[in-house]
Amino acid sequence: MFSPFPYDKISDSKCFFGREKELKELEKVVKYSNNILIHSKRRMGKSSLISNFIENHKKQYICIYVDIFEMTSKEDFAYLLLKALSNSQESDLKSTIKTLTSLFKRVRVEPTIDPTTLKYSIKPVIATLSFEQMMEDFFNSLNELSKTKQIILAIDEFQQIATIKDIKLDAYLRSYIQNRENISYVFLGSKRHLLTSLFEYKAPLYELANHFELQALDTKNIFDYSKDYLDISEELVGYIFEKANGETKLIQNILHLLYVYRVENIDKEKIEEILSEIIASKEASFRIIFDTLNNNQKIALKIVGKYKNGFFVNDILNKYNIKKQTLQSSVKTLFDKELIDKESDKYFIPDRTLELWIESL
Repeated sequence: MFSPFPYDKISDSKCFFGREKELKELEKVVKYSNNILIHSKRRMGKSSLISNFIENHKKQYICIYVDIFEMTSKEDFAYLLLKALSNSQESDLKSTIKTLTSLFKRVRVEPTIDPTTLKYSIKPVIATLSFEQMMEDFFNSLNELSKTKQIILAIDEFQQIATIKDIKLDAYLRSYIQNRENISYVFLGSKRHLLTSLFEYKAPLYELANHFELQALDTKNIFDYSKDYLDISEELVGYIFEKANGETKLIQNILHLLYVYRVENIDKEKIEEILSEIIASKEASFRIIFDTLNNNQKIALKIVGKYKNGFFVNDILNKYNIKKQTLQSSVKTLFDKELIDKESDKYFIPDRTLELWIESL
């Protein structure tokens, strides 16, 4: 059944709202084949933003979107790029295979069918090819296509390239990104300490992309959209926003349940009930995460969840019976595990639902 508040998938054009300014910023950048780095906390809607931008401009540009979140090797990276390019062509299967066969020098392609959706797509065949050969075929083909039409290449979860240790992918990509014509790169990511390290001063990709931080949705925009489906006041939308700490996914989840339960008299008490239900539904998975930590790390996570900053003081250390050095070490471990993040001098747990669960312990 239809819900106007999708929270666990990319929003399509019917349910996408409140990002007009961001779409215009993207349009301004790619119009002149410039590059942009879009970053934010997780669950803020970056993938929905680029998905809707591509949907609106797929006739104007060749749009290639690739999500590299699950890659574990440089070969995975090359394959995902080739697969995304292969499935970016706006033509029938036979014509697409013919075009790709003429573009690729080493890579072969063949049709495949998704067993779930029963939709056809193109699969690159790369069994005997090296990483370098795959990348050459990809970028040579990209350059050939760019001679006839402007290209947007969007790479989601771009920070994952920093996890590959047998090659510096950022340095490898630099020459291709620098020497381009008619191609705009859109980098998206959320693991900020990894992502920003790729574009910081003296890093290979330094100054190769404009930086753009995706902020939380405006509560007025949320209200203007929500009031068409829910009997809700702007004040209560603000309350939901505050409880979710601006996290788009959690806001949408709360609104979704208010919608599917057909709540008529929405108030703060009902919102709290819905929020408790969401937290309870995830408790089992949160317990698994929590149980992987040692005792000091559990204490550190509780402290971060409750205090956010200024917690290396004697009152708090004594309350939790933990030494300052031990707490500092545990906080660093949690940061390295990406269970916590930091903005200015304030720590936070990137998953707002997990943060609320931790606060309740």
